[in-house]
Amino acid sequence: MKLVGVYLSPFVRRVAIALNCYGIAFERVEASVVDGRATIAQYNGLVRVPSLILDDGTVLIDSQQILADLDRQVAQDKRLCPALEKSQRPYGQMLALLTGALEKMVATFYETRRRPAEKIWPEWAAQCGDQAVGGIVAAEAGASDDVLLGGFLFEQRLTHADIVAVIAYETLSGALPDRVNVTVLPKLAALASRLGPTAAFASTRP
Repeated sequence: MKLVGVYLSPFVRRVAIALNCYGIAFERVEASVVDGRATIAQYNGLVRVPSLILDDGTVLIDSQQILADLDRQVAQDKRLCPALEKSQRPYGQMLALLTGALEKMVATFYETRRRPAEKIWPEWAAQCGDQAVGGIVAAEAGASDDVLLGGFLFEQRLTHADIVAVIAYETLSGALPDRVNVTVLPKLAALASRLGPTAAFASTRP
Protein backbone atom coordinates (compact mmCIF):
# COMPACT_ATOMS: atom_id res chain seq x y z
CA MET A 1 0.00 0.00 0.00
CA LYS A 2 1.03 3.61 -0.49
CA LEU A 3 -0.03 6.51 1.72
CA VAL A 4 -0.03 9.90 0.01
CA GLY A 5 0.58 12.99 2.16
CA VAL A 6 2.85 14.40 4.82
CA TYR A 7 2.65 13.85 8.55
CA LEU A 8 2.15 17.55 9.16
CA SER A 9 -1.44 16.74 8.23
CA PRO A 10 -3.20 15.25 11.27
CA PHE A 11 -5.45 13.27 8.93
CA VAL A 12 -2.50 11.64 7.17
CA ARG A 13 -1.05 10.85 10.61
CA ARG A 14 -4.34 9.33 11.64
CA VAL A 15 -4.25 6.84 8.79
CA ALA A 16 -0.55 6.09 9.26
CA ILE A 17 -0.97 5.31 12.96
CA ALA A 18 -3.92 3.06 12.24
CA LEU A 19 -1.93 1.19 9.59
CA ASN A 20 0.85 0.72 12.15
CA CYS A 21 -1.63 -0.60 14.69
CA TYR A 22 -3.17 -2.96 12.13
CA GLY A 23 0.32 -4.24 11.32
CA ILE A 24 -0.08 -3.29 7.65
CA ALA A 25 3.13 -2.26 5.87
CA PHE A 26 2.95 0.78 3.61
CA GLU A 27 5.11 3.10 1.57
CA ARG A 28 4.90 6.85 1.87
CA VAL A 29 4.41 9.23 -1.03
CA GLU A 30 5.43 12.48 0.66
CA ALA A 31 3.49 15.27 -0.99
CA SER A 32 2.00 18.41 0.51
CA VAL A 33 -0.97 20.38 -0.79
CA VAL A 34 1.30 23.42 -0.51
CA ASP A 35 3.98 22.34 -2.96
CA GLY A 36 3.09 18.83 -4.12
CA ARG A 37 -0.29 19.31 -5.70
CA ALA A 38 0.69 17.75 -9.02
CA THR A 39 1.74 14.57 -7.25
CA ILE A 40 -1.43 14.41 -5.15
CA ALA A 41 -3.61 15.05 -8.21
CA GLN A 42 -2.30 11.85 -9.81
CA TYR A 43 -4.19 9.91 -7.12
CA ASN A 44 -6.99 12.20 -5.96
CA GLY A 45 -8.94 14.61 -8.14
CA LEU A 46 -9.85 16.66 -5.08
CA VAL A 47 -6.11 17.22 -4.53
CA ARG A 48 -6.50 16.52 -0.83
CA VAL A 49 -4.62 14.26 1.54
CA PRO A 50 -4.63 11.53 2.57
CA SER A 51 -5.05 9.07 -0.25
CA LEU A 52 -4.33 5.38 0.22
CA ILE A 53 -3.42 3.26 -2.79
CA LEU A 54 -4.28 -0.37 -2.12
CA ASP A 55 -2.22 -3.27 -3.43
CA ASP A 56 -4.69 -3.80 -6.30
CA GLY A 57 -4.39 -0.15 -7.37
CA THR A 58 -7.68 1.01 -5.84
CA VAL A 59 -7.39 4.56 -4.46
CA LEU A 60 -9.21 5.42 -1.24
CA ILE A 61 -9.67 9.05 -0.17
CA ASP A 62 -10.75 10.84 3.02
CA SER A 63 -9.35 9.55 6.31
CA GLN A 64 -12.73 8.51 7.68
CA GLN A 65 -13.59 6.47 4.59
CA ILE A 66 -10.10 4.99 4.36
CA LEU A 67 -10.27 3.72 7.93
CA ALA A 68 -13.81 2.42 7.56
CA ASP A 69 -12.67 0.44 4.53
CA LEU A 70 -9.60 -0.92 6.31
CA ASP A 71 -11.66 -1.97 9.32
CA ARG A 72 -13.68 -4.14 6.96
CA GLN A 73 -10.52 -5.71 5.57
CA VAL A 74 -8.74 -6.69 8.78
CA ALA A 75 -9.63 -9.48 11.17
CA GLN A 76 -12.29 -8.61 13.71
CA ASP A 77 -9.84 -8.65 16.63
CA LYS A 78 -7.72 -6.00 14.87
CA ARG A 79 -10.53 -3.57 14.11
CA LEU A 80 -10.14 -0.17 15.73
CA CYS A 81 -13.82 0.59 16.25
CA PRO A 82 -16.03 -0.32 19.22
CA ALA A 83 -17.92 -3.59 19.04
CA LEU A 84 -20.83 -2.80 21.35
CA GLU A 85 -23.98 -1.11 20.09
CA LYS A 86 -24.14 1.14 23.16
CA SER A 87 -20.73 2.59 22.26
CA GLN A 88 -21.62 3.63 18.74
CA ARG A 89 -23.27 7.00 19.41
CA PRO A 90 -20.75 8.32 21.97
CA TYR A 91 -17.91 7.00 19.82
CA GLY A 92 -19.27 8.83 16.78
CA GLN A 93 -19.71 12.01 18.80
CA MET A 94 -16.17 11.77 20.16
CA LEU A 95 -14.75 11.38 16.66
CA ALA A 96 -16.83 14.33 15.43
CA LEU A 97 -15.54 16.59 18.21
CA LEU A 98 -11.90 15.62 17.78
CA THR A 99 -11.78 15.64 13.98
CA GLY A 100 -13.73 18.91 14.00
CA ALA A 101 -11.19 20.43 16.38
CA LEU A 102 -8.39 19.35 14.05
CA GLU A 103 -10.17 20.75 11.00
CA LYS A 104 -10.54 24.12 12.74
CA MET A 105 -6.88 24.06 13.79
CA VAL A 106 -5.86 23.41 10.19
CA ALA A 107 -8.08 26.32 9.09
CA THR A 108 -6.35 28.53 11.67
CA PHE A 109 -2.96 27.47 10.34
CA TYR A 110 -3.85 28.33 6.74
CA GLU A 111 -5.41 31.64 7.72
CA THR A 112 -2.42 32.80 9.75
CA ARG A 113 0.50 31.07 7.99
CA ARG A 114 -0.41 30.69 4.35
CA ARG A 115 -2.19 33.94 3.50
CA PRO A 116 -0.23 37.10 2.66
CA ALA A 117 0.01 39.23 5.81
CA GLU A 118 -2.21 41.98 4.40
CA LYS A 119 -5.00 39.48 3.67
CA ILE A 120 -5.14 37.69 7.04
CA TRP A 121 -8.53 37.93 8.74
CA PRO A 122 -7.65 37.92 12.47
CA GLU A 123 -11.25 37.61 13.65
CA TRP A 124 -11.81 34.51 11.53
CA ALA A 125 -8.56 32.96 12.72
CA ALA A 126 -9.57 33.63 16.33
CA GLN A 127 -13.00 32.10 15.74
CA CYS A 128 -11.48 28.95 14.25
CA GLY A 129 -9.11 28.71 17.20
CA ASP A 130 -12.01 29.07 19.62
CA GLN A 131 -13.90 26.32 17.81
CA ALA A 132 -10.88 24.02 17.92
CA VAL A 133 -10.50 24.54 21.66
CA GLY A 134 -14.22 24.14 22.20
CA GLY A 135 -14.19 20.80 20.40
CA ILE A 136 -11.31 19.31 22.32
CA VAL A 137 -12.62 20.60 25.67
CA ALA A 138 -15.96 18.93 24.92
CA ALA A 139 -14.10 15.72 24.06
CA GLU A 140 -12.32 15.87 27.40
CA ALA A 141 -15.65 16.23 29.16
CA GLY A 142 -16.95 13.14 27.38
CA ALA A 143 -13.86 11.01 28.04
CA SER A 144 -13.99 8.23 30.58
CA ASP A 145 -12.19 8.70 33.89
CA ASP A 146 -10.65 5.28 33.21
CA VAL A 147 -8.22 7.08 30.91
CA LEU A 148 -6.52 8.55 33.97
CA LEU A 149 -5.96 5.01 35.25
CA GLY A 150 -4.37 3.67 32.08
CA GLY A 151 -7.57 2.87 30.21
CA PHE A 152 -8.94 3.89 26.84
CA LEU A 153 -11.84 5.99 25.63
CA PHE A 154 -14.05 3.03 24.72
CA GLU A 155 -14.37 -0.60 25.73
CA GLN A 156 -10.95 -0.79 27.38
CA ARG A 157 -9.09 -1.10 24.10
CA LEU A 158 -7.53 1.09 21.46
CA THR A 159 -9.91 2.59 18.91
CA HIS A 160 -9.70 5.31 16.29
CA ALA A 161 -11.01 7.69 18.95
CA ASP A 162 -7.85 7.24 21.02
CA ILE A 163 -5.67 7.78 17.96
CA VAL A 164 -7.42 11.03 17.03
CA ALA A 165 -7.44 12.16 20.67
CA VAL A 166 -3.66 11.85 20.87
CA ILE A 167 -3.16 13.67 17.58
CA ALA A 168 -5.58 16.42 18.58
CA TYR A 169 -3.96 16.92 21.96
CA GLU A 170 -0.44 17.01 20.51
CA THR A 171 -1.47 19.38 17.71
CA LEU A 172 -3.49 21.83 19.78
CA SER A 173 -1.22 21.84 22.82
CA GLY A 174 1.66 22.69 20.50
CA ALA A 175 -0.25 25.49 18.78
CA LEU A 176 -2.22 26.85 21.75
CA PRO A 177 -0.33 25.81 24.89
CA ASP A 178 -1.99 28.41 27.10
CA ARG A 179 -5.42 26.98 26.32
CA VAL A 180 -4.70 23.28 25.70
CA ASN A 181 -2.55 21.65 28.35
CA VAL A 182 -2.53 19.01 31.07
CA THR A 183 -4.28 21.31 33.54
CA VAL A 184 -7.21 21.94 31.22
CA LEU A 185 -7.34 18.45 29.68
CA PRO A 186 -5.93 15.93 32.17
CA LYS A 187 -7.58 12.88 30.59
CA LEU A 188 -6.49 13.54 27.03
CA ALA A 189 -3.05 14.59 28.26
CA ALA A 190 -2.74 11.27 30.10
CA LEU A 191 -3.72 9.37 26.98
CA ALA A 192 -1.22 11.31 24.86
CA SER A 193 1.59 10.84 27.37
CA ARG A 194 0.99 7.09 27.39
CA LEU A 195 0.39 6.39 23.70
CA GLY A 196 2.39 9.19 22.10
CA PRO A 197 5.84 7.68 22.78
CA THR A 198 4.92 4.23 21.39
CA ALA A 199 6.37 3.29 18.02
CA ALA A 200 3.04 3.35 16.18
CA PHE A 201 2.55 7.01 17.13
CA ALA A 202 6.10 8.35 17.48
CA SER A 203 7.14 7.13 14.02
CA THR A 204 4.51 9.47 12.48
CA ARG A 205 5.37 12.62 14.38
CA PRO A 206 6.20 15.46 11.95
